[in-house]
Amino acid sequence: MNSKSILSVSVLYLCLSLTLFGCTVYQTPTPSPTIISTPVEEIDKQELVSETNETAEVKSTQEEEQIITTPTPAPTATPGPIDILISDVAERTGANRAYIFGLSVEDWVNLLISLVLVLFGIYVVSRIIIHFLKKAADKAPTPWAGEFIELTKPQIRWFIAVLFFQFATNRLSFLSAETKQLLNQVYFSLYLIIITFAIWKLIDLGEKWYEERRGETEGKDSRAEEILPLLKRILRGILLVVSAVIILDQFGVNVTALTAALGIAGLALSLAAQDSLADMINGLIILVDQPFKVGDRIEIEALNTWGDVVEIGTRTTRIRTLDNRMVIVPNSTIGKSQIVNYTYPSTQYRVQIEIGVSFESDLAQVKEIIIDSVSSVEGVLMDKPIDALFLEFGDTSMIIRVRWWIESYVDTRRMFDKVNTKLKEALTDAGVEMPFTTYNINIRKYDNVVKEDSNQDVSL
Repeated sequence: MNSKSILSVSVLYLCLSLTLFGCTVYQTPTPSPTIISTPVEEIDKQELVSETNETAEVKSTQEEEQIITTPTPAPTATPGPIDILISDVAERTGANRAYIFGLSVEDWVNLLISLVLVLFGIYVVSRIIIHFLKKAADKAPTPWAGEFIELTKPQIRWFIAVLFFQFATNRLSFLSAETKQLLNQVYFSLYLIIITFAIWKLIDLGEKWYEERRGETEGKDSRAEEILPLLKRILRGILLVVSAVIILDQFGVNVTALTAALGIAGLALSLAAQDSLADMINGLIILVDQPFKVGDRIEIEALNTWGDVVEIGTRTTRIRTLDNRMVIVPNSTIGKSQIVNYTYPSTQYRVQIEIGVSFESDLAQVKEIIIDSVSSVEGVLMDKPIDALFLEFGDTSMIIRVRWWIESYVDTRRMFDKVNTKLKEALTDAGVEMPFTTYNINIRKYDNVVKEDSNQDVSL
């Protein structure tokens, strides 16, 4: 620390000590009681009234004690050798009976010694401790220890400063036990806040370490990129909640009652926002399970939605359709639907069509023409199989299924156009007939002629 920082700490310490001195409770001598004769009946009535008042006060404060409890003041620390020496010298010289601004000379000497101890801790002890920590970090097998010490150097200094502040104020005899108890609670809270900041930086350092390690070994991982920020926020939230609960408990707040109240409020909130919570939970499941990621082309069959994933949020997922429309789907709906991912496990995609040829065609020749034609189309993967499979007999033709692979699902419709055009030209040039279903409609007309036989007798 520079000279300005040391001067600021000194002034802060003096102001704090004088302020606490002004708030200190001294015991004043009580006057000798005056004996007044009072009848016995009046004494009984006064005792009954006082007992009733005390009972009412106890009942009125019970509810407050359920939420906030007052801690018992810690016992006064045993004076050390320096304190005993100063006290003996002050008693011999009469310095304990001379007062300046309400404090005896002995108290001023102790205050000055405490100030020197605080400056010594901040300026000397902190540097020594940080120096030894850096030496130990340099011998560590990982360089991250040294970086953590460098990041948390302000927190280490503040921790040592609060430690020496606590020691310096606890040794002051003119401060009351209640004041020291309050200061110890404040010091404990400062310790916890400093440790919380150090853990906060440790979380950031852990994220940085993981990203560098993943870049050296595995390369880019989209799952980690999406989960890490969420995990980081969760850890920070847990850290803040735990720190706040510990601080409240240190100041006597009944954490159990507070937790119960927060639980009831959380239950009411969860019932009111159950749809949003369901979306958030499903969003977390999507990020962890990762059925798809940003950039994948998916199809949600229940919604008849087909497009590229643009963003996976905590509540919704945004999908851009092929006609450049943004579809915003709640994550709970995605969790209940069947998803077809056209990108996973790779972008290579197999497509197929079915064509029909006449029964008089040479099947082996037709298969050879189909395979050669598809192989000559640009964009068809040659390291993948090209199939021409005779599947079934149709009404007027033999049905052949043609299958081939392409590099990306994006080119599906363009490849259909190229392959269909090539097959039509090749089969036509080879004289292969591709019949289609025809219907012959024959209409016959019948004349209903009623012939009467006049020679026939009809008897009833």
